[in-house]
Amino acid sequence: MTGFVGRVALVLTGVLSAAALAGCSVQPSGWGMVLGQAQSPVSEPSSSAPPPRPVEAPTETHQGKGNGSITLTWPEDVAGYLTFDCPHCSSNVVVNTDGDEGLLINAIGAYHGTVWFNVSEDAKPSHTFTVSANSSWTATITDHRALPAVTKAAPYEGKGDAVLKIPAGVTQGTFKTDSDGHSAVWVQGGGTMDLAVNQIGATTVTFNVPGPTLVAVEAYESKWTFTAS
Repeated sequence: MTGFVGRVALVLTGVLSAAALAGCSVQPSGWGMVLGQAQSPVSEPSSSAPPPRPVEAPTETHQGKGNGSITLTWPEDVAGYLTFDCPHCSSNVVVNTDGDEGLLINAIGAYHGTVWFNVSEDAKPSHTFTVSANSSWTATITDHRALPAVTKAAPYEGKGDAVLKIPAGVTQGTFKTDSDGHSAVWVQGGGTMDLAVNQIGATTVTFNVPGPTLVAVEAYESKWTFTAS
């Protein structure tokens, strides 16, 4: 059994965020940076300046069956990327976090996808994931090094939820899907998170993407194409 289930709370929050950010210029964020980190010009070292926040951490993998919880060893000051696999699920697949992101995954049926967490410096970090599923699942948590990289001018074909690395030199991205379901695309940029796409049904949208940065696609089970330019 499959069907459309959107992350309503997250999308509504994104709509408000997008409205607040309207007219703002989204700046490059880099790869793996926690949103809100200072992006100041290089200056003389200061003994009182805090050290840069880390962007890398060892991969951790968790396996389970049915409903369960995951206690993370992931450092709370490192942006994380959760790839969740439940190939034989036939009912609701839900992953919640005790961090401010709240609902990370909300689907029905077999699921494979990647979502981000701990991406905002001022947000409550994740320490525990709660899983609702009716089959065996695997949760793999990585840093930005495991994310797929987009090549400028070369269409990247994907399906479902994903997080993409956008290279330097990119200024725009085009998202296209022929799905009749819900699609959302988020762009990280210089301490902000911009909701660039929030559509139901087939759509083609071009928007600003200041590379190097990261783009998150929420498309559940839909096929889509992202082209950086």
